[in-house]
This record gives sequence, C-alpha cells and structure tokens, in this order.
Amino acid sequence: MAASAAGGDYETLLSEVAERRDLDTPLLLALADAIAAMHANAAAAWSAPALPGLERQASALAARAAAGRVRNGHGDLTLSHIALTEEGPLPFGGSGAPIDVLADLAMLLADLWERGLITAANIVANRYVDVAPQGATGWELLPAMMAVRTGDLALAEKVAPRLVAIGGLSGSGKSTLARQIGAFMGRAPGARVLRSDVFRKRIAGLPPEARLPASHYTAPMDQATWEALFESADDHLACGTSVVLDAVFMRRSERDVAEMLAAQRRVPFTGLWLEAPERDRIGRVMARSGDASDAGVDVVREQSRRSVGELYGWHRMKANRPTEMLVSAARAALARR
Repeated sequence: MAASAAGGDYETLLSEVAERRDLDTPLLLALADAIAAMHANAAAAWSAPALPGLERQASALAARAAAGRVRNGHGDLTLSHIALTEEGPLPFGGSGAPIDVLADLAMLLADLWERGLITAANIVANRYVDVAPQGATGWELLPAMMAVRTGDLALAEKVAPRLVAIGGLSGSGKSTLARQIGAFMGRAPGARVLRSDVFRKRIAGLPPEARLPASHYTAPMDQATWEALFESADDHLACGTSVVLDAVFMRRSERDVAEMLAAQRRVPFTGLWLEAPERDRIGRVMARSGDASDAGVDVVREQSRRSVGELYGWHRMKANRPTEMLVSAARAALARR
C-alpha cells in the first residue's frame, strides 16, 4: 500500500515492515542514524515546551533546552510516519514544532515497545545516543518519556540496575549478544550498551564505522578508551540505568575494574566470556561490513597466541552456535547472577 506524504508517495512504511517482523539490525541502525540526522539538521528552539506528565523532570529538560537539545522536530515519530526508500528510512510528515530530541525519539521507541519489539527499541535507542551523545542523564529521561507516550506508567518505575560485561576475542560475537540482551535489563528501553570500539572512534572525533589507522591503537589510546568507557558506565549506573559493557577484556586488570565498578555502586555484576575457534572468529571479521571494529585477520591470530589469564567468576560460553541458543544461555546466566 502506498503512503502519500508531502514530497512524494512511498510504497513501504516501516509499520508494514514491522508487522512482517523484518526489522533487522542493519535497518534499525540505519533508522536511528536517519533520526539523528533529522534532529541535527533541525533548527534549535530557544525554550522547552511544556511536556505533560514530565513535571518532575522539568529542571533536567530546561537544562537540555539550554544545551540546544530542543529542536523543531517531528512530533509524531511512529513507524507509520517513516518510509523505507532506496536510500534508507525516511521520516515524513510531522508538525515541526519544538520538542526535546529524546522526547521525539521516545515516540518511536514507545511504538516499537507496544508492538512487542523491545529488542528493536533497545537497538535504536543505543545507536541514536552512540551517534548523537545525550549523556547518562539523557538516557535516564527515556523511561518517563516512553511512559507518557504509552500511558503505561510502569515503564517509568525504578528498577535496580546491574552491570554486565561481555568479553571475548575479536570475532567471538560480543556485539551481537549485547544487542540481543540489552532490552531485558532494567527500565525501558533497557540497558545502555557501551562498546569500546565506539568510544575509541568518539575520542578520535569520528563516527563509529570510520576506519582508524594502526597509529591510533597505542597504549595511551587504549587507556583513554577504557577510562572513557568505565566513566560512562559509572555515570549510567549512578542514574539507575543498567549497563552492558562490550569489549575484548583480554587483560585481567580490565575485568577487575569492571567488577570493582559494580561493587562500588552496589549493583550485581555478571561477566560473560565468549569462546569460539579461531577459524570461526576469522570468518566473522572477514564478513563484517560497516562495523565499528577495526580488527582484522591479523588481530584475530595475534590474540589467539596470547593468554587471557584467569577467568574466575566469569561465565565461559561457547559462541559458535546459533544466536538464539547463545542468547538463551546468556539470559539464563543473568538469571543466576
């Protein structure tokens, strides 16, 4: 069915794609990128509009408005107002009225959540803030914004946060697993998934999929990346948000810091260590396209020759099996804490 909108007719709406359960990860990432680009290109508004139901968040919203995060946005950003074109997802229509960009995003997240597509909602939310950082206090606003949109106040109820670290050598499937378990942790839209590869690019002032030369893979850059990753995790935990850390965690010291961070915040910690044969990991990295990781075959082979040391307390999981089986095993491990 074609959808008419200002500027053209669209043959496919994302609402139709969602009904077929065809919203795969690449499409969800492209969707988040399209929304972030729409907001970046929109004019900033000078004042924050009143948002009924968010009175308790008034001071935080005012601070966001002062920081330029209120824009002339869409105002009705649901799957029915996003077309799937040859260039990718394209929002159409909308009021163009001033709105906090996260409130605009929350409309889409609520739509996905109500359709039972909670993993999709978590993937979109995380990708959006990866390319358009909003800070830990921004993510903290999303549950209330989604609750206002859906009328389901339970979405905004506080849930005890937790910290999950997913480690493993390059190509073991850490990011795939992180995206599949994030939605089932904490308040809607789920956990904040923090990936070391994304932070390394952000420090360099580049988008996640930009390639970095070998000169950026140095001990000082490694240290800066880990510091930024752990600082962000701590900020989110302090705001009551569950966190998934996605990194190689090859060194015992890195694993220890993650556990110490959870202990300091008095939140449960779970470490998941993914293992797969070298040939499988090589196959994964060779098949990557448009990914934040720069690891290639040489990196995989070099890591295979190194020892990761004692994995005491971490759940060792075989990653060379169907994703649904790995996700099920990971969620069982989380249930056992």
